[in-house]
Amino acid sequence: MVLESTIICVDNSEYMRNGDFLPTRLQAQQDAVGIIAQSKLRSNPESNVGLLTLSGLVEVMVTLTTDSGKILAKLHAMQPKGDLKLLSGIKIAHLALKHRIGKNHKTRIVMFVGSPIEAEEKELIKIAKKLKKEKVSVDVVSFGEDDCNKEMLGKFIETVNGRDGKDSHMLSIPTGPHLSDALVSSAIVQGEDGSGVVPTGSGFEFGIDPNEDPELALALRVSMEEQRARQEATTGAAGSGEAPAADAGTPTAAGADAEDDPVLARALAMSVGGGSATPGAAAPAGGAEPNLSAMTEDEQIAYAMRMSMAEDESAAGGGEAEEKMDVDDQSQDKNEDDYSEAMNDPAFLQSVLESLPGVDPQSDAVRQAVGAMSKSSTSKKDTDKKDDKDGKK
Repeated sequence: MVLESTIICVDNSEYMRNGDFLPTRLQAQQDAVGIIAQSKLRSNPESNVGLLTLSGLVEVMVTLTTDSGKILAKLHAMQPKGDLKLLSGIKIAHLALKHRIGKNHKTRIVMFVGSPIEAEEKELIKIAKKLKKEKVSVDVVSFGEDDCNKEMLGKFIETVNGRDGKDSHMLSIPTGPHLSDALVSSAIVQGEDGSGVVPTGSGFEFGIDPNEDPELALALRVSMEEQRARQEATTGAAGSGEAPAADAGTPTAAGADAEDDPVLARALAMSVGGGSATPGAAAPAGGAEPNLSAMTEDEQIAYAMRMSMAEDESAAGGGEAEEKMDVDDQSQDKNEDDYSEAMNDPAFLQSVLESLPGVDPQSDAVRQAVGAMSKSSTSKKDTDKKDDKDGKK
């Protein structure tokens, strides 16, 4: 592992207010600087990092330290001000490296340049030669104004490296991607051999080391699985034209609530048996079951109440039908009794016969027929009463 003292130079000029890198150039740069600082500190416990501004009043914000929290605090407190002063920034960074505690540490300057360089090229090359002589490596991240700075910065890096040098790097980032995304796979973070330590959790699921933060890693994994399940359900529903249903073999929140609420349990049982509409919506086409897992607790309770009311109404309707049948039976019995009484009334029979054309009501044959019909009706009525008594016994 390489012991290294690194000064990170941050461009905090007024150009950093631009929003071509989201959310702004300065905030995107802050995230990228944080990645580099933590990468350097994690590569070796004895390595240290400092922080310096390149605009406004050029100053060392944080002297060489192993405390990443101090660096991040000062980094996020920066605000855009003034113009870029690249030459002054490089000189002060070189001076800060000379006062490092670990004299056996390799020295490095990492510069972020996102503003037009107004310095003379020959002055910049002169400083590059001095850095090469002092064996100071330089990494440059050019973004935002890369088109106008690329040529000058390229010559600067070539001069620092010399003919055979490879320790200094230049990374040109076009407008669009986040600075941190481009830096993670670059030689500035990974090194020439790719052995750099990436603090974003590279190699771990969701970018989080489960050994360092197991609770966060578990929460991210559960959230991702739930999101994947919702997407699969949505895709399946879109393909088949049916509402996504919960897996019968998987316990859902609705099932858990049903165990504690008997009314809800009855409603769920009815929905499984016959299917019904969810509260506030029309019944699903084709008798599809409602998506109970997508309901809130209040919706589930409302649904259970509706199902219970429907069941009560059904029972009440059945009772009314039964009562109506009893009334009809009683009415029929009453009509039969009225008919029997009419048949037993000789005067009524006599009047009916008198109304018939060609019949002499005073003849012996008519009188015998009336008497026979009266006796037959009386006998039938007595038999029915006897059967009713036997049935009750």
